[in-house]
Amino acid sequence: MSNAEVKRKLISRIKDSKDDALLKDLYSLLKNESRAELLLLSEDQVKAIREAEQEIENGHYLTDAAVRKKTAQWLAK
Repeated sequence: MSNAEVKRKLISRIKDSKDDALLKDLYSLLKNESRAELLLLSEDQVKAIREAEQEIENGHYLTDAAVRKKTAQWLAK
């Protein structure tokens, strides 16, 4: 598919869309006009991310407010 054809299809879909969230997301994406860099992670990094995601799913996390409170308590010592 040529660039011109892709542009025509995108413009058509955008004009027809009634999904506000989608339109805002597209605008945000296009506003930057830069391709996202591919981030290559090591096996250890992938494992750490998966473990962290599991901890979150199990409810083992602190909210921002809780971290701020603990930090303030720690700094007060």
